[in-house]
Amino acid sequence: MKSTYPLKIHNDENWRTLSGFFPDTWRHKAFELGAIKRLRGFPSVDILLRMLLIHLGEGVSLKQTCNIANQAGWADVSDVTLLNRLRQSSDWFRWLARELVSNHHPARIDLTCPEWLADYRVKSIDATVVSEPGSTGTDWRLHYCIELFELLCQQFVLTGPEQGETVTNFQFKPGDLVVGDRAYCSKSAITTLTAQGVDWLFRYKHKSVHLLTTDANTEAVDLFGWLESLKEGFVSELPVCIKGGSGEEVRLIGIRKNEQAAQHARKKYRAKMSRRQAVIHKETEQLQDYILVLTSLTDPAIQAAQVLELYRLRWQIEIAFKRLKSLIGLGHLPKYDPQSCRAWLHGKLFIALLVDLLVEEARLFSPWGYPLQDGYRQSPLSMERG
Repeated sequence: MKSTYPLKIHNDENWRTLSGFFPDTWRHKAFELGAIKRLRGFPSVDILLRMLLIHLGEGVSLKQTCNIANQAGWADVSDVTLLNRLRQSSDWFRWLARELVSNHHPARIDLTCPEWLADYRVKSIDATVVSEPGSTGTDWRLHYCIELFELLCQQFVLTGPEQGETVTNFQFKPGDLVVGDRAYCSKSAITTLTAQGVDWLFRYKHKSVHLLTTDANTEAVDLFGWLESLKEGFVSELPVCIKGGSGEEVRLIGIRKNEQAAQHARKKYRAKMSRRQAVIHKETEQLQDYILVLTSLTDPAIQAAQVLELYRLRWQIEIAFKRLKSLIGLGHLPKYDPQSCRAWLHGKLFIALLVDLLVEEARLFSPWGYPLQDGYRQSPLSMERG
């Protein structure tokens, strides 16, 4: 019976299609990175990964996953055995995720750290709510910190859903450069990181951080007057100080969106306010036309465009983060075992990137297997018969 397991899974057309998107050496890397030392209980690397993907992607428990595998005739292992394999798979999943995003993802994101960031450890922070299914019915808020260029989940904190997104959920030290979205942009966050000697880059959140001119640190910045001067395609910056802060100069960097992106952002903002039955603020709506970031990186050798490119990289990864949030949002989180939780997160990230890749492939798919060239766009059936 056991000798038929590999045959069953390798003859599965769905698995052959899916595994065709994996990096070429993914099976070899399972051994090299310690996910597998011996295949005991698992007839092949394919079966192990497929079981882990069922657990991570479908959000079912380890025990349910083992029952599914047993009924399918793949393997007969316990949930404890599968948990141990999950714990060993963290580096393997991280390698898979990094390979996908660097070499296989449609965006082909370059995760090579640029020279101007050589002295920094760039860390991207985010959070999401995990709703466990079944009898537990428990909600958790998972706060995670990922080293951006390595896709390494370095820190994670589990709290109740009432705990907000704040930099105090993590530990940082000098040499770190923290990159986050608007949720983390606050005077208290900036004060905390500055006191620790940590640099930061946040999407600017209007009304959470009040900006002053650098002349006397008493006059409010004419933000909307400055925004009017921004031109599409050109990065602009403004030296500012933060009201109630340490008085140190920081940089506000901005770029105007194109009209299509601006219209989409305004529509999204109005829809959100409508759902909340909240008042639409004209100034906040106007801000949807721009990308604004605030940063402590004031070294004149660091160009404003470079800072914006760093945020763009974070935003590219955040696209996967959004998919990751939807995948994380349902599942049995190994909350009492840090090693398993880290592997769980890396596995979720790999699945998120894989889903993005599959969606893009479906968008470009043609039944004849290739895109039409310009000279072959007209169907012979559409030609006028003579």
